[in-house]
Amino acid sequence: MALTAADVRNATALKKPYKLNDEKGLFLLVDTDGQRTWKFAYRFNDRDKVITLGPSPEVTLQFARQLRNEARELIADGIDPLTRCEKREIFRPSLATFEAVANDWLERVYRLEVSEAQFRRTKRQLENYLIASVGKRVVSEVTPEDLKSLASALGAEGHVEKGKRVLGIAKRVYQHARDTGVAGYQHTTALHKRLTGSGTEPEFLISTREKLTQLASGVLGQWGRSTSSAALKLTVWLLAKPSEIVNARWSDMDLDAGEWRIRRIHPDTGEERILTVPLPRQAVELLQELEPLTGRHEYVFPGNRDKQQHLGASTITGALRKVTRNNPVTPDTLRTLAATALGELGYQAEQIQAQLLDQNDTQAIDKDDYPEKRREMLQAWADYLEGSVLGRLARR
Repeated sequence: MALTAADVRNATALKKPYKLNDEKGLFLLVDTDGQRTWKFAYRFNDRDKVITLGPSPEVTLQFARQLRNEARELIADGIDPLTRCEKREIFRPSLATFEAVANDWLERVYRLEVSEAQFRRTKRQLENYLIASVGKRVVSEVTPEDLKSLASALGAEGHVEKGKRVLGIAKRVYQHARDTGVAGYQHTTALHKRLTGSGTEPEFLISTREKLTQLASGVLGQWGRSTSSAALKLTVWLLAKPSEIVNARWSDMDLDAGEWRIRRIHPDTGEERILTVPLPRQAVELLQELEPLTGRHEYVFPGNRDKQQHLGASTITGALRKVTRNNPVTPDTLRTLAATALGELGYQAEQIQAQLLDQNDTQAIDKDDYPEKRREMLQAWADYLEGSVLGRLARR
C-alpha cells in the first residue's frame, strides 16, 4: 500500500529502526533517534542492493518517488544506480543547485516585482551570504540547520535585521524551487522566531547561550574515561558528524602536528584527496590519553563488543541528547551554537560559514582553504566551551 504524506509526517522513533514501505522498492527508514531517510531497494545482476535517496523532510515523498523512478529507468537500461550514486551522477539532470535556483528566481520572478535598486541590493545579499555558503549544493539538500547557522552568525554580530532579510530571501528561493518542481518546500518561516527579541540582546542569543553552557557542562564536565565519552567530546570540539568521528582511524591521526587527515575519493574525478582537520589542544590531549587504551586497534573508537569494528554513531547521538536533555542538542545544531559563539568572539559570518562547511560536502574536499584560520577558530571554540565549564564551576 502506498504511503501518504501524513504517514511520513507522523512516523516516530521506536526502540528499533523500522521501515515504512511505499511502492516499487521505495521505503522510509526511521531510526531510533528519529532520523528518517528515504531508500530504494532493487535487484541488479541477481543481487539485492539498496541506495540512499536523501533525508526526510528535505526530500519529500513526491520527490523520493521521482528519484526512485529515475533509478528504475537506469536499471531498465542495464545501469546499476549504485555506481552512478557513488560518482554523484545519479539524478543530476533533475536536480539544481541552490545558486542555479536562486539566479533563476532573481531573473524570472523577482526582477519583475521590484525596482532596479532593490533588485541589486537583494542580489548582493543573496550572493554574499546564501550563495557564498550553500550555493554549490543541491537545493533539496540544504537544510534549515544550514540557514540557522548563518542567521545565528549574523545575529551574533549584531546584524539581526540582515539575518531576517537573508532568511526571507532563502524562503523565496525555496518557494521557487517548489513551484518549478525542483524540490519540496522548506519550512524556514520558524527561523524568523530565532531572530526576534526585545532590548539590546535578541532572545535567540539568550536561549543559545543557555544551550552552550549546558552543552559544555554536560559534555566536558564528564569524568568518565570510556571511549563513548571521548568520542562525544571530540564530536563537540571538531563540530563533526558522529559518523565521521566513529570512522576515525589512528593511521589518520598526526598528534605531533595536531591534525586529523581524512582520505577521501573525489566523487567526480576519483582522485584521492586528503581533508585536513586541525585538532585543538584539548582534542590532542584527549587522544594522547586514549592512545594507550585503543591505539593497538584500527579505529580510534572501537566497538564495545567487537574491537575490529568501530563504535556506533547512534551512541554519540544518544549521549549528546542525554547530557543536554533540558535543552536538547543534536549533532546538526552544533553548527548553530558554534556560529553564535564564534560570532561573539569577533569572527565574521563569512569566515564562520567558510570554516564550518560540512566535512562530507564535496565543496569541503575541493576547498581546504584557510588552514590556519580554521585551526584558530576551532581552538577558539574549544576554549569557549572550556571557559563556560570553568565559569559555571566558579559560580557554585
